[in-house]
Amino acid sequence: MKVAGIIAEYNPFHKGHAYHIQKTREITGADYVIAVISGDFVQRGAPAFLPKHFRTKMALLGGADVVFELPSVYSCESAEYFARRGVELLDGLGCVDYLSFGSETGNVSLFQELGVFLNRESQQFQTALRCHLKNGLSYPAAREAALLSSFPHKTEASVWPGELLSSPNNILGIEYCKALDSINSNILPVTVLRQGSGYHDENLHGNYPSASALRKAASDQNLSSFEELHSGFPEKVWEFLKTSSWENQILTEQDFSLLFRQLLYFASPEKMTSCQDMSQELFNRIRNTRDKYENFSQYVGLLKTKELTYSRICRALFHALLDIHEVPPLFYARLLGFHKTAGPLLQQIKQHSALPILTKLADASSVLSSDGEKILKENIRISHLYESVFCEKYSRKFINEYTRQLIIC
Repeated sequence: MKVAGIIAEYNPFHKGHAYHIQKTREITGADYVIAVISGDFVQRGAPAFLPKHFRTKMALLGGADVVFELPSVYSCESAEYFARRGVELLDGLGCVDYLSFGSETGNVSLFQELGVFLNRESQQFQTALRCHLKNGLSYPAAREAALLSSFPHKTEASVWPGELLSSPNNILGIEYCKALDSINSNILPVTVLRQGSGYHDENLHGNYPSASALRKAASDQNLSSFEELHSGFPEKVWEFLKTSSWENQILTEQDFSLLFRQLLYFASPEKMTSCQDMSQELFNRIRNTRDKYENFSQYVGLLKTKELTYSRICRALFHALLDIHEVPPLFYARLLGFHKTAGPLLQQIKQHSALPILTKLADASSVLSSDGEKILKENIRISHLYESVFCEKYSRKFINEYTRQLIIC
C-alpha cells in the first residue's frame, strides 16, 4: 500500500486542488491520499472562509480519501510552524510514503537543498540575515536576501532561491522539506507544478481560478449569482455546494471586527505583548493608533510598515484574540472525515500511528496525556469562538465541538 499526504487549507477546495490530488496519485502511484487541513483559522492570519467540516466534505468529494485537522494553534501560524506541525502529523501516522505539495516549479531537488541548507544555517547566512534585519528589512525579505548571497546553488534548475521565495506555495514547499529533514522523516517529498492562476491572483476567469479569487468573488455584494463561481469547482464539489446553502457558511476577517475593537481597548499590555508574533514595536503602534480603528482590514493596513508585513500583523492580532502565546508540541491527530473505501488505510493508521487518533472528542481523555488534553481544550475553545461568530452572523443554533460527527462519503 502506497500513501501520499497533502497539507492544505482548502479555503475553499477548488479545481486546482482536485488537480493536485489527481497528479499526486499519478506521480507517486499512491493507493490513498491523506489531506491534513487547517482548522478554524488559517495560515495567513484569518478565519477559515468555510467551516472545517464543510471543507472536509469538499476535500473528500474532490479526491482525498482521509482528512485530518491541523488545529488552529498550528494552522494560524507562519509558514515554518504550519509546515512543521503538518509534517509531524503525517509522519506520526506511521504509514505515509510521500508528501506532495504544489509549487511554481516541478523540480523538488532544489526545495530539498534549500530545506537542508536552512536547517544548518551557515555562519555566512546568519551574518547576512542579521545585517539585513538591522538595515530594516522584514524577516521574509531579509531571509531572501541572505539566501541569495550565501546559498551554494548546485541543482540544474531554471529557478533560483530568490524566485522560489517570491511565492507562498514555494515558501511552504521549502518549509515542508526543511521539516522532513529536521525530524529525519522517511517520507519523500514530491511537487506538482501548479496550474492556472497565481496564489494572489483575484481574477476569476480561466480554468483554475485561485482560492483568493473565489473568496473575493463569493464575498462580493455585487455578485449576481453564485452560479458565476461554478467554473472554479470540480463537478462533484459544485453539486454539493448547490444543495448546501454555502453562501450562508462564509466567514471573513470583517466578521470579527467588533471583537477586535474590544481587544484593543480591554486586553492588558501583558497579555498582548506575550502573544505569538506580537513584537514590542507592533504593540506600540497598536496602542498609539487604536482610536483610528474602523474595521479589521482597514486597521491592519494602518499598522503595516516596511518591517511589519500584512500577514505578520494579521497573525499577531488573531493570536491576541485567540490567546495563543506559543506553538505547542503535537499531541494527537484528529480525524475529520473519510471515504468508506478507506477502511484498509484507517486500519494501517490504527496499527502504526505514534499519535493518538481522535475520532470522538468525548473519548479524548482516555487516550491523551494531560498536556494533550490541555492543547485539545485550547483548540476546542478556539473552535467555539469561531462557531459563536458564525452563529451570530447567520442567527443559527450553536453546535458544540464535542457533538460534531465524522464526515463520511
